[in-house]
Amino acid sequence: MADTTARHETGGAPSAARGYSLVTILLLSLLAISPIYAQDDGAAVGAKAPIVMVKDLAGKPVRVGHVPGKRAAVIEFWATWCELCKELLPRVRLAQERFGDRVDFYGVNVTVNESKARVQRYVAQQKPPWVTVYDERGVAVRAFKAPATSYVVIVDREGIIRYVGSGGTQDLAAELAKIVGK
Repeated sequence: MADTTARHETGGAPSAARGYSLVTILLLSLLAISPIYAQDDGAAVGAKAPIVMVKDLAGKPVRVGHVPGKRAAVIEFWATWCELCKELLPRVRLAQERFGDRVDFYGVNVTVNESKARVQRYVAQQKPPWVTVYDERGVAVRAFKAPATSYVVIVDREGIIRYVGSGGTQDLAAELAKIVGK
C-alpha cells in the first residue's frame, strides 16, 4: 500500500506540472494561430488596392489590380476544383456582360493542386469572362490577402477597394452597380 501511495504522491506532482504545461502549450498555440486568423479577413474595404504583376497562361506579365483614373476592376481568386467558383461563374459572366465596357475582370488562379495544363484546358472549355492569370508564386494571393477561392475584390476607378466577398452566391452585378453606376 505504501508503494501505491508513494507512486500516487510522486505521480501527482508531475501530473500538475503536465497540466500547467498543457495549458501553456494551448495558450502559445492560440497566440501562434492568431496571425493566421487576422489574415483570413482578406483585403480591407476602403484601403488602396495593390497592383501586382502576375503571368498569364502564356507566360506574359499581366498587371492585376488597377491603374488609378482608369477602369474599375473585379478580381476573383479561383481554382478549377472549386465548387463555389463554379457556382459563381454565371454571376461573373452576368456582371461582365453588364459592366465589361467599364470594368476589367481578372481571374487569378491560385495554383493549389493545379497544373498550368489543367488550367489551360479549363479555360478553353469554360471560357471564363476574365483575363486569366496563373499565380504560381502566390504574389496576388498575398497582396490581396485572399483567404480562399471564390474570393472577389472589386476596386473602383480611383484604386480603392470597395467590395470583398467569397462564396458562390455573390451578387457582383449589384455591387458593381453601386460602384460604377447602372
